[in-house]
Amino acid sequence: MKKILSTVLFLSLLVSLASCTTSSPEASEDGSSQTVSTGNSATLQEFQKTAMIEETVLYDAQDVRITATGLSYNNTSVDINLDIENNSNKDLSFTACTLGYSCNSVNGYMISDGYLNCDVTAGKKANDTITFSYDALMVYGIFELSDIELGFTITDDDYNNIYTGPCPLKTSLADTHNYDTPYYREMITSKALQNAFAYSVSYFSDDSLYDQNGISIVSSALCVNKDDEAVLLLEIVNGSNETVDVTTSQVSVNGLGVYSGTWSVDMINPGKTCIATLSLSDMANGMLTEYGVKEVGTVSLSMSFKNSDGNDISTPTDLTITNPDAKVKFDSKGDEIYNDNNIRIISKGIAKDNSEYSDDLYLLLLVENNSANPIVLDDVYDSFSINGYMMDASMDYTEVKNNTSSVIPIKLWSTYLEENDITSPEEINSVEFSVEINNNHDKEIDKPTLNIEFKH
Repeated sequence: MKKILSTVLFLSLLVSLASCTTSSPEASEDGSSQTVSTGNSATLQEFQKTAMIEETVLYDAQDVRITATGLSYNNTSVDINLDIENNSNKDLSFTACTLGYSCNSVNGYMISDGYLNCDVTAGKKANDTITFSYDALMVYGIFELSDIELGFTITDDDYNNIYTGPCPLKTSLADTHNYDTPYYREMITSKALQNAFAYSVSYFSDDSLYDQNGISIVSSALCVNKDDEAVLLLEIVNGSNETVDVTTSQVSVNGLGVYSGTWSVDMINPGKTCIATLSLSDMANGMLTEYGVKEVGTVSLSMSFKNSDGNDISTPTDLTITNPDAKVKFDSKGDEIYNDNNIRIISKGIAKDNSEYSDDLYLLLLVENNSANPIVLDDVYDSFSINGYMMDASMDYTEVKNNTSSVIPIKLWSTYLEENDITSPEEINSVEFSVEINNNHDKEIDKPTLNIEFKH
């Protein structure tokens, strides 16, 4: 599963890991910042640093008290100052916004920011802060703080956990904030944000994609940054009275299956909105262009909605988002290495890892399932060899729906390649391995040994 913090991913894609500096906006007569727009030169307004809080007890149970004591503003972020009391007889660790538990929200939007990691000895107190960057807030259209929810995990030395649930904190602006305004939708399509973060919106729709049992998907957007990395954004509203875990899986791009397992899980507090983020360019191990996907035209995926007990609270759904202005194609050409049982496996060669930090190589396969039923493919343990030498490789367990095609990028680890004096694709002459092909009920269809010869 690829569990990715949405805001971190969102910002890294839009900014391409570069810092963002926004132009100073003009001020109105009352001193508030305004968005400046001259043609395509719109700039973002400044974050409003006016909200204050009264000292507020966020959590007080099981010999633990967490108190928010104030807000502190600096040039790039706002800090929530905390006083943490451990009145128990155990040493405790306090965390927030981690992969294991993240339920922070600001102004009604789930925010993957606001990290905390604080250790407090038994019987002692500690002062710490939770930080929200202005950039992370502004992509949601948040320019002032009205209300915040913070969720904490409290862990003892025996790894027993307490999950506080969302702890509410209201600011001095809570009573005047307009919660009916679709701030995120207005911001994601604005020229000001696109200029600031150097991205473009290739497709946006606020047509409802789903609406059942209080769960609704109210907008979708395809964004592309200056490095041509694509991301799909889905705005999901939890109108129920339960916390919802939204699971995304079975992703295809332009009709080509690119990730068959669980890609992400997002937690949405009751009454809050989440922007589910799918980094399409990261799928297929970043090898989409090698499969002929030059731009994103259609994205299909499955979503399920469960409560904290793992029970469905809304019907799972298959979604398709189509950009009518893009070409919906992929490249199915290559060397056929298997053709039986209405299933074809095609080799598309060997490619280098796109990351500048990796020397791994990828064997690129494409599977066409022309049968009437879904199939699953997995490699046979200890069957992989390159140039006649046994080596380890990594092939994902892959599900392929009937009458569809899917990618199978197989990672060839640089560690094992270097042990056999292989440093480039041109030095690989042959690959052999076995694969299990089963139906979706784990009944074996075939177990062929695949031999691939490369001519350089």
